Amino acid sequence: MMVNKHIAYFDESGDHGLETIDPEFPAFVLCGCVYEISDYLNVEAPAFSAIKFAYFGHDAVVMHSRHIRKQLGPFKILQNTAVRTQFLGQISAFFAASKVTIIAAGIRKDRHKGQYVNPDDPYDIALLFCLERLYGYMLERGDQGNPVTCVFEQRGEMEDALLAKVFKDVCGGANRWNCKFPFEMVFANKQQNMPGLQIADLAAYPIARYVINPLAANPAYAVLVPRFRKSPNGKVIGWGLKVFP
Repeated sequence: MMVNKHIAYFDESGDHGLETIDPEFPAFVLCGCVYEISDYLNVEAPAFSAIKFAYFGHDAVVMHSRHIRKQLGPFKILQNTAVRTQFLGQISAFFAASKVTIIAAGIRKDRHKGQYVNPDDPYDIALLFCLERLYGYMLERGDQGNPVTCVFEQRGEMEDALLAKVFKDVCGGANRWNCKFPFEMVFANKQQNMPGLQIADLAAYPIARYVINPLAANPAYAVLVPRFRKSPNGKVIGWGLKVFP
């Protein structure tokens, strides 16, 4: 019997709509955080919860990138410069020590819309790229036959159903390998407070900033670079991060 040795959590940054594109944020990013389940249970989840206890006294708070940046709700404590600097340093240290493998896809919506008469949904494209890279990662480890549960944040009944169809099609063989991927899709509400989803959320935003402007200063992205899946010679782009077009 095949057993689950890995789990992958996915979250996004930006919206996938093409009708109106924000010129300040013309990207959509889907970020996947892949773990060996034993590492996630014994190291990653406890370390992530420890940050919550250190700053909030409990682990009920949901780490949300936008709320942190805007200092909303419980993150009002970050209005204190010293606390904010220390807190963000703890998040960076968490990723620096993490055993996560990041796979992500960034769609430059402005270029995508300008290049194609009938552009595909950016989420669908990003999902294809991420699942292909997840399979590539499993292939490199010799684990391509083992099932992987892919956890996604719930967005709405209709949107989730459409995404599930794309997921099924890609895993059914509509991919670069023309083979079946042994992946299962699970939806979870962010309020279920899964560390993996929150970690993917925190990683997605700096990746999106990189996709929008690779030359801009981006310390948070620099911390993530060692965590990406890489080619045998250390290349991230195309392997751990696909930018399209």
